[in-house]
Amino acid sequence: MAKRRKSLADQVPTEIFWSIFNKLSFIDLLQAKAVCSSWNLAAEEFVSKMPWLMLPSKKEVEEGDGAFVNNNGYNGFFNLCENRVYNLKTTPMEFRESCCIGSSNGWLQIKIHLPSVDYLLGLKKMERNEDGEYELDYLKKNQRFFFKVCGKQQVRECFIQKAILSGKPDCNENFGVVLLCNNREEIAYHQRGYNSWTVIDVSHPPYRDIICHKNHLYALSDNNSIEVWDLGGRDYVGRIVNKSDIVLPFPDKSHTKGNSLRGFGTSKFYLVESCDDLLLIVRFIGDYVDFDGTLLTEWDLLTETCTQPKICPYRTCFFHVYKLDFDELKWVEVESLNDRALFLGGNQSVSVSVQSFPNCETNSIYFTDDCWEKMEEDYNYGGHDTGIYNIKDESFKPIYEFSSDKIQPPPCWIIPSAMLESQLGRCVASLPGCN
Repeated sequence: MAKRRKSLADQVPTEIFWSIFNKLSFIDLLQAKAVCSSWNLAAEEFVSKMPWLMLPSKKEVEEGDGAFVNNNGYNGFFNLCENRVYNLKTTPMEFRESCCIGSSNGWLQIKIHLPSVDYLLGLKKMERNEDGEYELDYLKKNQRFFFKVCGKQQVRECFIQKAILSGKPDCNENFGVVLLCNNREEIAYHQRGYNSWTVIDVSHPPYRDIICHKNHLYALSDNNSIEVWDLGGRDYVGRIVNKSDIVLPFPDKSHTKGNSLRGFGTSKFYLVESCDDLLLIVRFIGDYVDFDGTLLTEWDLLTETCTQPKICPYRTCFFHVYKLDFDELKWVEVESLNDRALFLGGNQSVSVSVQSFPNCETNSIYFTDDCWEKMEEDYNYGGHDTGIYNIKDESFKPIYEFSSDKIQPPPCWIIPSAMLESQLGRCVASLPGCN
């Protein structure tokens, strides 16, 4: 049987592909992918790894008064490489009615069928009214709770804080889904091929973050220890059975800084995999930050003649970065990310090399607002705390600006899979019970 002759496009050297594709727009890349298999493979490297920012409708955000933000939905994607927004021609129901609780390994647009989470969450009833608010009836630690009115972010903060995948479903038949849920007190696992959720045996709840790293699940506890589960060690019903604890001293620098800011703000913590290292990112957020960056307390905003304080929303002030020394079992400060950039927020945090992506700033942290507990406190702000932080000079700059500080739903990072190219504008997956 005669071999198929390679086309001229197939014979172009790989290095030429990269030099050309590095200069193409997203739309041009889609057209290039259709030429032949070689071009399709090479172009995919440029469209499937750089995080995009999923955005709500700019019109809804800027023309609304903050009172009806629960009816707002995601409407488009901001491509950092091109500094361009791609809006959806039609907004799928999932974009308007759901919270995005995770997008790892590029899986946002493809639906993965999962068991119901109602029993796991103790959920008896959840109904959404015409204003986009929820009525809830649920059990928590054998106590029954009723909420007549609450927003999407409050539902998220109460029930499911984060969802991640243990591997890429398109190349790993044994992938699983991990949930950090029930006010960060529980971690649940669902392995492909089983029809239920398993609540993992935990020792030090609540948890600040979770991540899958080298076929292990890591959970950062509030007491600064890390619990580790071997995802390959499961019994006959899919339960994870191999577990270990890593007790780590909290970094002195962050501990001292946190104490100095007590009464002015809070801290958030993220686990990130970067070049096979496990990183800990400490994010310091001021409760009230003036336009010039000054940290204030609520009392500073009051005067003898005015008991209604001026609007000073919460805002990120700086970051500390550490990597885990597995031999010494301690966090070591990272002074530079070199050619890497980190993307943090409510979804699984990621690290990318900036060499392949124009307009992506080296040694920087791109962050979105994930202060769920604060987003519903005020009609004037919430979802606004996004930006780019330069580790070297500790400076900030905006990513994408709205004229309003009340941005709902909050922008969040996704890493588009190859399917985004042909399905941009179609529906996004959501976990059962979270619509």
